[in-house]
Amino acid sequence: MGSGADFKAFEAEGWSARADSYDRLMGRVTDRVAGALLDAASVGPGDRVLDVATGTGAVAAAAVARDAEVTGVDISEEMLDVARERVPSGRFLVADAEELLLDEQPFDAVVAGFLINHLPDPERAVAAWGRALRPGGRLSLSLWNPPEANRFFGLIGDALDEAEPGEDSVPPGPDPYRFADAGELAALFAGASLSEPQVTRLDFDQPVEDVEDLWRGLLGGSVRSAARVKALPEAERRRVRRRLERFAARYRKGNHLAVPVSVRLGSAARG
Repeated sequence: MGSGADFKAFEAEGWSARADSYDRLMGRVTDRVAGALLDAASVGPGDRVLDVATGTGAVAAAAVARDAEVTGVDISEEMLDVARERVPSGRFLVADAEELLLDEQPFDAVVAGFLINHLPDPERAVAAWGRALRPGGRLSLSLWNPPEANRFFGLIGDALDEAEPGEDSVPPGPDPYRFADAGELAALFAGASLSEPQVTRLDFDQPVEDVEDLWRGLLGGSVRSAARVKALPEAERRRVRRRLERFAARYRKGNHLAVPVSVRLGSAARG
């Protein structure tokens, strides 16, 4: 099994294990991006939408609220079980985003929220998504900006970077911030023969009840970061938790935290 396959298996297991905890915090963050992701793909009433990495169904639910018809795919059956309950009118299938073969009419829009940064072969995936579009249909993607801007992940990253190394718990995987670079994202679209690229940025502050909410939410809504924490000895894990509390203190506003979130959005059309 190659490293790309190792990483995909690691992620599939990790996301399946987090189906019941993802929406505790991470889902609250990604929900706030769903509308912008659909706007970037020009999703409106009657559109047929393919939601790749649908997860617990936030984007699918937002699309249905626009009177669109949604097919959602994900690598995790457990995540899809949550999505099916959340969006009864949607159609949900287990599928590998890099090997997407859907024998049906083309879609008006394809959306992929917070997925491209997880894929060992993003070029192959985007080419497949482009083929799933009708001529003139749009593909839109979202991904996290680097931790200097996206403190939601930057805080736990900083706390972990000061930790004594634990066992190597994360298989080699893709650079999570490669496509936060606007030029890289535009080149990704061009390589799939998609046109009219648009690349934008979305920033907001995410309310978080307290550091414990942040800690539990990150561990219950991420795979790579959570695996790094889990690999640490218990004493070092407690030190990481204390560092997170110290680093997060600057974002306290009244009785809660307001943690900066920064997202890259990109879209392009099939000619």
